[in-house]
Amino acid sequence: MPRVEAWELVKEFLFPGRSAHRAVPPLDGGLTPNDALDASRTAVGITAPEDVCPDDSGGLLVSTGRQVVRRSGPEFSRSEVVADLPGLAGALARTGDGDVLVCVAGIGLVRIGRDGTTSVVADTDEDGVPIHCPTDLAVARDGAVYLTDGSVRHHGPDWVRDLMEQNATGRLLRLDPGAARATVLARGLGYASGVCLTADEDALVVAEAWAHRLSRFPLSGHGRPIRENLPGYPGRLNPAPGGYWLAVFALRTQLVEFVLTQRDYVTEMMRTIEPDYWIRPALRGLDSGLEPLQGGQIRKLGVIKPWAPPRSYGLVARLDEEGYVTGSLHSRGGGRRHGVTSVKQDGERVFVAVHGGDEVLVLEAGEV
Repeated sequence: MPRVEAWELVKEFLFPGRSAHRAVPPLDGGLTPNDALDASRTAVGITAPEDVCPDDSGGLLVSTGRQVVRRSGPEFSRSEVVADLPGLAGALARTGDGDVLVCVAGIGLVRIGRDGTTSVVADTDEDGVPIHCPTDLAVARDGAVYLTDGSVRHHGPDWVRDLMEQNATGRLLRLDPGAARATVLARGLGYASGVCLTADEDALVVAEAWAHRLSRFPLSGHGRPIRENLPGYPGRLNPAPGGYWLAVFALRTQLVEFVLTQRDYVTEMMRTIEPDYWIRPALRGLDSGLEPLQGGQIRKLGVIKPWAPPRSYGLVARLDEEGYVTGSLHSRGGGRRHGVTSVKQDGERVFVAVHGGDEVLVLEAGEV
């Protein structure tokens, strides 16, 4: 796990329990808000897409619910089910032999053969601990698979419960070709949510959603943070020319940050209120009078105020090799394309899975 700097230890000694809490940074520089996601005109309608993966025939594989579907034809209008799965389907990746690997909540890592048959590749680590919350994966040229496991306590839609409990039980795993169990490379991560190999495959970049940071893990050695105190919850990472694509599935807000410090309140809220109505980040708005206001719906003369903290948001960030944000695409508080869960580039096309907007956006690389 990432090393703790000496100054962080000093701050914890002087101010116990406070050093981990930082002000939420503003959206500026490469993260300056815009309406680029809502302005995109090319979109494939599909319910709650989690991840996308271009195939070698010009089609697009999409994980949605308990299925992986293929969209093909003009504007990806044709749809066929590739595989039905025993749990919610998440991150997708193709192997060198043409099969597809998919992260399945509550199950582990599953392989989908060319004929649509499925088999569990790995469901435990070397100590027998289940891999119930696989969030992202990266396949190396030598066939090794690197996998993030968000939590050993919760999986699927219960990610918000893991946040409210402020758990840090995530892991970084490696599965070697032919192995039945994964090797643990790092433990104690704050909901490990994304992983991507560097261009020369000598290290991994890993996202930790609850720690709001990106870290670099050499394939042999300890990890170190490269970007900390991000303004949102970082999710899946994928290669981009000269860097990475990062899906930010929700923004941090001062209200949620404050609530997380009030442990008695959080305990009572979780005990007495349905999760949809907690003070929490979300992948989409509910359009319900029972939904906490949280400032995101404050309007005057029909306009959502730009300072209003949103409950859900759409954000894609483009990073350079050192993790600095060089550009971004947004769907703001009044937008409809919230809850971005994946961004992948294939040639000159960039595919964006918008879980909360029930769409996959198809962008030209020159647009972003």
